Amino acid sequence: MNRKQLFNILKIVISIALIYWILRGIDVQKLKAVLANAQIGWLVVALAFSLAGVLARVKRWHVLLSSLAVRVPFWELTQIYFVGFLFNNLLPSGLGGDAIRMMELNRHSDRAGDAVTSVLVDRMVGLFGSLSLALVALVFRWNAVPLQIAVTALVAVFGIAVTAFLLIDTTVYNALRRISLFRTLTDVKFVSGLFQSFQDYSFRTLARAYGFSLLLSAALIGMNFSIGTALGAHIALEHYLVFVPLASIVLILPISFAGLGVRESAYVYLFGQVGVAQEIALSLSLLVYFIGNAIPGLLGGVTYLWRGAREIKTDE
Repeated sequence: MNRKQLFNILKIVISIALIYWILRGIDVQKLKAVLANAQIGWLVVALAFSLAGVLARVKRWHVLLSSLAVRVPFWELTQIYFVGFLFNNLLPSGLGGDAIRMMELNRHSDRAGDAVTSVLVDRMVGLFGSLSLALVALVFRWNAVPLQIAVTALVAVFGIAVTAFLLIDTTVYNALRRISLFRTLTDVKFVSGLFQSFQDYSFRTLARAYGFSLLLSAALIGMNFSIGTALGAHIALEHYLVFVPLASIVLILPISFAGLGVRESAYVYLFGQVGVAQEIALSLSLLVYFIGNAIPGLLGGVTYLWRGAREIKTDE
């Protein structure tokens, strides 16, 4: 058994442990009742938002690739993205969704670096777009969420904004490189690679990608709001605008399988701060995984099998 396999097993164990820990403090019968009484109509709306979000992701990636002269049809990128959902959320393999996207993209470009840079930038721009909506919510409704959560959101927005500025502005980046601590940090291969990735794109391209990130974030908020409404979580939209991006930041840490356990812990804590019952918050997080990740992953499985069958037929 190699290191990747051990790490994957560890992530599954962590997910199971976190979910078990959450369930210990929850009335399981109430949890079942909440899920059983969910309004189907709102869940269908949530699914529509989920699929719209996938298309926004694909278009953002398409914009980044087109600026590098990597011409891949939108439909092809859509298939690749769905397959990425399969490996990221349903298969406990050593290959994550991003790695699959890189591998699949290499079929269309002989420059392997294009795949790496596009996926890295795609992730960063998406995170910044998500946090932007949280900032808008806080500006207009600062008192909508508890103070400690509002401050945490602002720190996250500020941190991502500064990071984005440094990744885009070469002059400031190189000037800060004269500082020993900053130079040591940016000598890390991932950090320096991320900086070089952003340098491959014009400001106009990044701005367009950011625009699609806002559309994606709006779709994810819409999905969460629809699921929450289906479950009877009667809270304001601005709560979702702040909580969903914060939960997304937590999910960046690859410590559990498909974010299971980590997502649930974040939702139970965050939504609990505004009076949402634990059973509803947990149901919300589970349905967010199912509608926002598992269903696209299942579609990715169908796509993966279809693409494999098509290639076999072509070889014949």
